[in-house]
Amino acid sequence: MKRSNAVAWCICWLVIMAGVAIFSPSGFGAGRAATTAITIVDQNGRIVPNAQPSATSQIFDVTVGPNGMLQFSPSTVTISVGDTVRWTWGSSNHSVTSGTPCTVDGQFCSPNDTNCSAGQLSNMGFVYEHTFTVAGTYSYFCHLHCSVGMTGTVNVETAPMAQDAFSRKVHGGAGTFDVPLPLTGNVGVECRSGGATNDYQVIIDFATSVTVEDAAVTSGTGSVSSFSVSGSEVTVNLTGVTNVQTITVTLINVNDGTHMGDVPVSMGVLIGDANGNASVNASDVSLTKSQVGVVVSGSNFREDVNANGVINAVDVAQVKAEVGTALPP
Repeated sequence: MKRSNAVAWCICWLVIMAGVAIFSPSGFGAGRAATTAITIVDQNGRIVPNAQPSATSQIFDVTVGPNGMLQFSPSTVTISVGDTVRWTWGSSNHSVTSGTPCTVDGQFCSPNDTNCSAGQLSNMGFVYEHTFTVAGTYSYFCHLHCSVGMTGTVNVETAPMAQDAFSRKVHGGAGTFDVPLPLTGNVGVECRSGGATNDYQVIIDFATSVTVEDAAVTSGTGSVSSFSVSGSEVTVNLTGVTNVQTITVTLINVNDGTHMGDVPVSMGVLIGDANGNASVNASDVSLTKSQVGVVVSGSNFREDVNANGVINAVDVAQVKAEVGTALPP
């Protein structure tokens, strides 16, 4: 009797386990696709996250041997410095090996950028990534199939250099005044209020005429409401920009006919920081008080905190209300 009970228990347990396998999330509704799913890993064996690249560092995909064809698709990609090319194997027995066909130069190679001369081959589903940090033209090939024309090219371009940048506001009838935004070193500080909807305008100048694909806030809180290009000058209008932060605006795919890439510009936002030292304290209050009643000009427009064209007690009160705030380090 005990033996029959034990047998019955084992049969019951097997039935339960079979049901779990059939109706588990990995098996339920997946059909045959579940058995052929590809796990994507990078050149270090780490799983590639399913996430969008940032605006300033993009990923470009190339298929290695699509449908068994001896080619890279696309065979030529044009990217910017800092971008990544991601090769995914569409068939087996291929490599990505840098060099002019068919000579290895050792700059990069699958599967892990080491021992490039060996020309290690990988199989369908493998993924290899390489980030290009230096501008130039990079040729590569499949170590096994180079002789039959399986080659590719990566063109890495640099972005045009911005000449200068400003935060611009109209101060009522007193005129338009700009806060310089240095492109290197300490961030420029915008000390004026953005009004009811926290609006700001950033001007970015280039040496020659440019085209710009898009503009976006890539760091900080705020959004681009519009942007325009007039020759070498780009105007970006921002809204919803919060106080006490550093915000970065990135021009995407700036092209001057010779160079192309993303151009970021950062701005500190700290209302009431009249002296621009990245903190609001008694010195800013005193400075604003000293300009009460003085005509707004290029030398004292920072004290017109509400940018209405007049420096008065309202500006002093606004600076006082911000005392103790400072830009994050």
